[in-house]
Amino acid sequence: MNIFVLSICIVFSLLYSGDAFALLKQPGSANGCSECHVCKTPTADDPCLRACPRPRATPQEIKVGPDEILINEIESEYEPVRFAHRLHAEMTAMDRGCQDCHHFQEVGGITACKNCHPPTAADDNLEQPSLKGAYHRQCLGCHQDWSHETACEICHMKKGQVGPAYQMPKTSPGSRFAGLVEPEKKVWNSSYGGGTIVTLHHQNHTEKYGISCASCHHAEGCGSCHSKSGETTEIRHSEEALHGICNACHAEMSCKQCHLKTEAPEFSHDQTGWPLKFYHERLTCKRCHGNPNHFTKPTRDCSGCHNDWKVGTFKHAHTGFGLNETHVEISCEECHVGMNFAVPPTCSSCHDEDIAYPAAKPGDKLR
Repeated sequence: MNIFVLSICIVFSLLYSGDAFALLKQPGSANGCSECHVCKTPTADDPCLRACPRPRATPQEIKVGPDEILINEIESEYEPVRFAHRLHAEMTAMDRGCQDCHHFQEVGGITACKNCHPPTAADDNLEQPSLKGAYHRQCLGCHQDWSHETACEICHMKKGQVGPAYQMPKTSPGSRFAGLVEPEKKVWNSSYGGGTIVTLHHQNHTEKYGISCASCHHAEGCGSCHSKSGETTEIRHSEEALHGICNACHAEMSCKQCHLKTEAPEFSHDQTGWPLKFYHERLTCKRCHGNPNHFTKPTRDCSGCHNDWKVGTFKHAHTGFGLNETHVEISCEECHVGMNFAVPPTCSSCHDEDIAYPAAKPGDKLR
């Protein structure tokens, strides 16, 4: 009994003296706890971690990265691994970007893994594992999260083996779970204003506006959607976090524009006073409004987008109305006074009052 009490006293003494953390230092490690922790007694609530240089990658940086990397520094029992680098780099947009794998990089470039993780390093140093340990720790963490399978044959082929031992299912590129069901809309009941309804037309945002999944679901990881059961896991955010996601694009909107007493109808461009017709209804939103995360309002003057229009080169049929031979060579200003295309055209610059639009048309309506 006395020995047990003495043991407990020693443990508590070590914990409160800070020396316990020195005992956690791995054999062969050049660095102790102080390399990451700035205080002597870090806790789960206050780990007092130093800031590490971990820059996020931009879409432009991902594009210039290699498509594929051949991992062959430690081949012995298995053939070299062909790692689909760009495919994985694009997936990291759902989490932390390039730092998911390149987790400690000095600003200014990405160094090879073996420069920090030598192939011959001892695996008992958890602070800086060997190259083999680093590779497996990085790969297994994600694959366990989203596929729940970490069989060696998924990545490795035995020496002399003909053909892959593991056949990936024929699903969409980069995904082993085809056919994710995207909700048409999401509806929330809010306590704001005594009880209001918030409607998100989900498919509109992805298909019409071109918003990527990572724009709203960043840092949620892959496992919430790519589960082995095929069912998505709802991620519950705080009110502040939800507003932060929406305000990334809608910061200028007032509360009452989203919080309504009934479900909001799907957006129609007619609501703006500029109904889209013929040619423009086939365009994506960003063709006229730019970055989907920060849409800009174009002018009603067509020359704001079509500044290279000239008589003889512009095809008026794109408007849904084809000009006849008499009018096809006439300059735009003759019918569209002041180049204001928001008002009906006029015929008075060339014709008497007995000829006027729309009773008299300078061509044929195509649809």
